[in-house]
Parts: sequence; C-alpha cells; structure tokens
Amino acid sequence: MHARTRRTLHLLTATGAMALTLTFAGQSLAQADEPGPDGDRSSSWDGQRWDGDRSQRDGADEAATPAPAPAPAPAPAPAPAPAPAPTGTGTQAYKDYAAGQVGNATQFGCLDQLWEAESDWTPTAQNPTSTAYGIAQFLNATWASTGIAKTSDPFRQIDAGLVYIEERYGSPCAAWDFHQANNWY
Repeated sequence: MHARTRRTLHLLTATGAMALTLTFAGQSLAQADEPGPDGDRSSSWDGQRWDGDRSQRDGADEAATPAPAPAPAPAPAPAPAPAPAPTGTGTQAYKDYAAGQVGNATQFGCLDQLWEAESDWTPTAQNPTSTAYGIAQFLNATWASTGIAKTSDPFRQIDAGLVYIEERYGSPCAAWDFHQANNWY
C-alpha cells in the first residue's frame, strides 16, 4: 500500500473514532443500541453532562420515564384575625385587653402587679421627676425602642409595654421579678 493511502486511512480512522466518541458521549453503548422515544436508534444525548456520582449513574435506568412533577405547595394558611378593638374604658377594660394579649393567667397576674405598682393602670400617670409616662411608665427613650410612638391611648400603651417586656425580660413574670428586686423595670 502506498504511503499516501496509508495516511489517508489513518486520518479516516481517526475521524471515524472521533465521530463515534461524540455520538456516544454521555451514554453507555447499551443505551446507544436502544431505540429512542420515537423508535429511532440515533443518539438522544442532549449535550448536558452527568453531574452526579458514577455509582449513581451506573445503577440508574436513564431510559425510564421521567419522575412525576412535584406536588404543588399547599396554600398558605390564612392570616389570623386581628384582635377585636377594645370597646370599654377604664381600668377594667385595660386589664381585660392586656389579659387577652398575654393569654396566660399566671403571666397576666405578674403584669397586673407590675403595672399596679408603676401607675395603678392610669394611662395619664406622669412621674414628676422624669419623663416616665403612662400605664407602663416608660421614659421617652423606652417609647422609641418599642416602635410605638408615645401616646395617651391606653391600649397602644399596653401594646408598647408588652413589646418592651417581651424584648427585655421575656415575660411579665420575669419583669415583675426584676422590679421587685430593683424597684424599676
């Protein structure tokens, strides 16, 4: 055989091997012999490489039907209904509102004692020697820390007081314990 013919055969053989490599890239030889979804035996590789572990790939049946679509996420629960607006006035209405917000008789008992000592549940109580004001007897800086503006509204004062107690002490009973030891909270 002539040298030029031999070089051409080598080139054709190399080109054919390269074509086969590209045709079967990402597929096993057994898969290449199986018909595709439309009965065609040509390659169905989509150009994406397997990113997983080889042991996972070798055991998987890649020709199997695709996994079903995930179930839709459940609808979110409806938002809880807002607390009813307070309807009464006076100390008992304030205490009833606070008890409903606290939701625990023991914790409300501590809160009742705390605010009884601080202001006697009087929304207009003013400390003559400081800026302490309202049912919870907050200083101006304390009002700002709750995110609720200083107000004469007793129900907003209760809300602010509960925010402060939760953030600083964790519970009304912890705030009452601190108050008993320090005469302030």
